[in-house]
Amino acid sequence: MQAILVTGAAGAVGRRVLNLLVESPDVKRIVAADRVRIEGPDESETSGATIERVEADLLEADLAAIVDDVDVIVHLAEDRSRDADAGTARSVLERLLDAASSGSVSQFVLLSSALVYGAHGDNPVPITEGQPLRPSNLAHAQLKADLEALATTWARSSGVRLTVLRPAVALSEGDGSWIGSGLRAAMVVRPEQVDPPVQFLHHDDLARAVVHVVDKRLEGVYNVASDGWIGADAFRALRGETEVRLPERAGRLRHRAAMMFADRSLLEGLQPYITHPWVVATDKLRATGWTPEYTSEEVYILGTSAPLLNSLGPQKRQELALGLAGAAGAAALGAAVWAARRLTR
Repeated sequence: MQAILVTGAAGAVGRRVLNLLVESPDVKRIVAADRVRIEGPDESETSGATIERVEADLLEADLAAIVDDVDVIVHLAEDRSRDADAGTARSVLERLLDAASSGSVSQFVLLSSALVYGAHGDNPVPITEGQPLRPSNLAHAQLKADLEALATTWARSSGVRLTVLRPAVALSEGDGSWIGSGLRAAMVVRPEQVDPPVQFLHHDDLARAVVHVVDKRLEGVYNVASDGWIGADAFRALRGETEVRLPERAGRLRHRAAMMFADRSLLEGLQPYITHPWVVATDKLRATGWTPEYTSEEVYILGTSAPLLNSLGPQKRQELALGLAGAAGAAALGAAVWAARRLTR
């Protein structure tokens, strides 16, 4: 009998993980924990899996009782706000690891982030799991790197199999994130000369990756993202924008003016991530049998666009994305000609 504890079960990823686990023939007991009410599936009639919902703060709850007789812990719980308390996140993980040490846990799955690689001018494109962690000056990225280090040290001493997932920015219909919103806002005020590729991940694909590493009993670090990435022109098209490349001096003046009116609290720490590439390779996870169902373009459209676009099927969304890219190129050319004429008057 496989028993699995899922923390953060009420979140965007947690809800989807529960829906998948409850139908797995290898899972007989699921302990779903979160600070808030957990909506989700009923007990499965086909697999026989049972669900125990625990509404509790992991910083105060009796974790020994919650972890009792659990084989696998999937730690998805996190403060999803911009002002997350790093001390609280570390304390929760420490308590959970301590409870796991004295129980029957054989695997611990930790949800981290691709942000831990940092955004640097010398980053390879794409970044593999062998790249050292160099989180840029973003508190969330530094916190994720710190939690990884804590879990890695614990796993070496406890002998428990540790699996770390480093997803790209995850989005889906109705489920965004402050990271996604912040990056979008930062891109509006970045210099014209800066346009690194971007990458996204659907919450469905992330949830399937979580269940996959549990089913396969995988150990180690795995990047998770949609196939490939979005180039600058295509991404501007997806955002519904056309862009005129200004001379460098004019571009700097425009950038300064935009920064004067920007919400600095939203942009804090994100500048490197919209200046340098940090897209990741997923070959390692794909080699084990996992494949994403969505492309980065589809994820971005679903996670940020109007309901009309969300109602389109995958093929139509892809056709729309490609059409937008072509239209944006033509519009940008026309705008550039217009701007050039204005400058020569």
